[in-house]
Amino acid sequence: MTTAPTSDSTRRRQVVIVGSGFGGLFAAQRLRKAKNVDVTLIAKSTTHLFQPMLYQLATGIVAEGEIAPATRVVLEKQKNTRTLLGEVYDVDVEKQVVYSQLLERVTETPYDDLIIAAGADQSYFGNDHFAEYAPGMKTIDHA
Repeated sequence: MTTAPTSDSTRRRQVVIVGSGFGGLFAAQRLRKAKNVDVTLIAKSTTHLFQPMLYQLATGIVAEGEIAPATRVVLEKQKNTRTLLGEVYDVDVEKQVVYSQLLERVTETPYDDLIIAAGADQSYFGNDHFAEYAPGMKTIDHA
């Protein structure tokens, strides 16, 4: 079966989101009803971690599954969104392509619009020696 070539007027706009934290997830959700838009969310984790509850996980009040639902499950009702597991290692802004890798597999994802919501690292605001006595809690492993 062959399909007719797509003209620029019928081609769906490609939005790529890097990161599945609050920024990336909320951006994807806001695009749920966007017309003629396909969204690809690329993340190095399969889950959306609700970091404010890591302390409850660390003390045994909640289970891991309660604060880290699968990103695919969170976005499963969005017909215009797909999730891609991999770590983004390069963006070619001239070619408009995001390069990600999972194990030995390299994926090239073209985009029209790019949202980078890759998160942040722990900061001690110039007092890095505090890390020894006040470790950050940003991941489930930390909790």
